[in-house]
Amino acid sequence: MHRFKTCVDMLRYIEKNYCDPKALNSRDEDGNWHATSTGQFLCAIKMIALGLKALGVKKGDRVGVLAQPSTHWTLVDLAIMVAGAISVPLFANISDENFVYEVTETNVKILFVEGNDPWGLFKRHEELFSVAIAFDAPQHPKAKSLKELISLGEELDREKPHCYSDLESEILPSDVATIIYTSGSTGMPKGAELTHENLMTVIDYPAFKWIVGEDRYLSVLPLAHVLGHCINLWMLVSGVSIYYTSDYRNLASICREVKPTFMVVVPRLLEKVYMKMADQVQRAEGIKGKIGRFAFSLAKKEKLSVVDHLCMSIVDHLVYKRLRGALGGKLRIVISGGAPLNPHLYDFYERIGIPIYEGWGLTEACPVTVNIPKAHKRGSVGIPVSGQTLALSAEGEILVKGTLVMRGYYKKPEATAKALDSDGWLHTGDRGSIDAKGFLTILGRMKELYKTSTGEYVAPVPIEQLLGKHALIDSSLVVADGHKFATCLLFPNMDAVMQTKKDLGLEAQSVDEFLQGKYVKSEMEKLIASLNEHLNHWEQLHDYRIINDVLTVQSGELTPSMKIRREVVLNKYHQLIHEMYAQHQEEAFSG
Repeated sequence: MHRFKTCVDMLRYIEKNYCDPKALNSRDEDGNWHATSTGQFLCAIKMIALGLKALGVKKGDRVGVLAQPSTHWTLVDLAIMVAGAISVPLFANISDENFVYEVTETNVKILFVEGNDPWGLFKRHEELFSVAIAFDAPQHPKAKSLKELISLGEELDREKPHCYSDLESEILPSDVATIIYTSGSTGMPKGAELTHENLMTVIDYPAFKWIVGEDRYLSVLPLAHVLGHCINLWMLVSGVSIYYTSDYRNLASICREVKPTFMVVVPRLLEKVYMKMADQVQRAEGIKGKIGRFAFSLAKKEKLSVVDHLCMSIVDHLVYKRLRGALGGKLRIVISGGAPLNPHLYDFYERIGIPIYEGWGLTEACPVTVNIPKAHKRGSVGIPVSGQTLALSAEGEILVKGTLVMRGYYKKPEATAKALDSDGWLHTGDRGSIDAKGFLTILGRMKELYKTSTGEYVAPVPIEQLLGKHALIDSSLVVADGHKFATCLLFPNMDAVMQTKKDLGLEAQSVDEFLQGKYVKSEMEKLIASLNEHLNHWEQLHDYRIINDVLTVQSGELTPSMKIRREVVLNKYHQLIHEMYAQHQEEAFSG
């Protein structure tokens, strides 16, 4: 039996059990932290909810939030739900096309906004909205400030003292609380309708008792992403101090300042932190550098011998302690989700003393499984949360049933019927396996299997993970569907490229010249040769192309959650791919 049925129950619990003077903390543009107490937080939610009521918001209306993660974001998201309306979180870096599509489909007329890019987006499409609510200073004639909205709420509270209680009493567990859009990696995004019961099931998972009030949570995930959204609620209910940031470039310095004990990240962030650590160790000179490189290579080993284990205890104090210190030195829990975690990263972080716990979920039901300190298995994404039931179809697709599962896709009955069968099972589109103890392992997407022209199947994700281990590669895309053999497109890590050019004394070369030069060619050929040794012959990469370009959300090549839109990228570089395969055909013919 869950303690909470709606967000109202959750907020009452927080009011009764916590009185934290620094419950929520946001960082301004100058790097200063601003704290909001539990009492201020709860009072602001109440007044914002009443302010929305004063603006004419009715039960079931959709209200948008377009901003980076912050205390304000959390306040208005919950206030929208308390007002009986439906929160529609929008990624701050969303493309114009998806922005217009999502706010038009949900008929959002009131939009909360913060930040230069979000304001620019609002101004380009101002005709879609009746009013914007600014977290900061209003930047448009249609805009009101958050303070003005709170004043409207205070006025309504004086005139009708029972109005807030009336709002609370009208909310039912089955009411839709939020519409969170899928990333849209294939086709246009779909809005998953998540009810109050869905969200309360997530945050009331008994196994999360290892989250304690003394923990400090550094929130780095977009709150418009379902995982970031749900974890945010977990932390509130657990009485944990929350620190919001979207400044990924300065993450290490922020960690040293905040000293978080708990973080939830996507694998790409772990990869970037790993690369920075590797770069620092590689540059260290003298005996310090030698010890650092030895310790680093030890942490990267696939298997450790008895001697290795003895060495680990020695280098922990000399090296690993400093690596942990780069992330504040206090991390005890890091949950990774949103994409598969490369096994070498899991091993590396575990060996330097930062345990990683993988979880899995999807916008339609998040999270479904997670590893926890008392029940974890390397390579798996954990066991089901909150009594959710897992099953595998005859084809190996993971099916989910339970109170986590969305009500359906907003205004998409056909898509809903396809995703949710008559027995209530959600067809996730992921392939997996479940062991005797209930641990789930993700094997890939049902549709992320390429079939070569010879009839063999190639799973691209594991190969792309291996390619991503090289410092010069930011991301990659395996090409194989309908072709005789597999190849790949490689997108460089520009920071690493510029530093390597400098190290090699090749600063005079252009980036294009360097990427097509002897050094990079040699590195890529060695990488692919090494990778091919561990692949089936039909999976082996026969060629590659390095592309001097950066994949972005704005160009439509990445989803807001940083997943590659495969079809978009394949279409964009269709001619290059065609020429690569044509070259092999010509060589075979001439040979």
